[in-house]
Amino acid sequence: MRDYSSQASQHRARNHRGPSAALGITLSVLLVGAVTAVLIWLNQTTRSPDTAVAPNPIAEPTPDPTRTSSALPVTEDVEIAVSEVPKAPENFYTFYKLLIEGEVPIDVEPGETRDQAIQKKLETMLVQVASFRTAEAAENTRVALLLLDLKARVIPPSEQNGGWHRVVLGPFKSMRDLQAAADRLAKNGYDALRVME
Repeated sequence: MRDYSSQASQHRARNHRGPSAALGITLSVLLVGAVTAVLIWLNQTTRSPDTAVAPNPIAEPTPDPTRTSSALPVTEDVEIAVSEVPKAPENFYTFYKLLIEGEVPIDVEPGETRDQAIQKKLETMLVQVASFRTAEAAENTRVALLLLDLKARVIPPSEQNGGWHRVVLGPFKSMRDLQAAADRLAKNGYDALRVME
């Protein structure tokens, strides 16, 4: 019988160690140094003789050969520029007079609050579940909705609704009630349509 226990250590996967962290840091520093040296060298080689730094910063500036001798001194240029600016008319800016003297129309009646506006809208909003040509089909749908705990009613046909028996829910006390009814209808396979009464 052979002893395979000594052979198992030979076939185990050896841990291959990668480059150490110190080597990675050293290479990064060398790369940053090389890039910096190249940038400095490019900066010095692209600098033209006109942009070279003068050895004595206090020295007098050299005269510009493009400037003619008939040019005016700097102080006279400033005076000419100021005298050429047109003056605005006296009543040019009148917005502050409009604010003081003008009248702004203001509504003196108090407006509706958001809740009052929603309540007013809910008084005329209904959720239409279905519409039928026959009263019997509309009544059957109303009874099915009562079993779902939804208080439905049937609006009889008229000229306005085109002769249809409409099964509707509402009016509602709050938007939450309206949304809850619409969600319950959707869960039970009904298509709800919000309509104004």
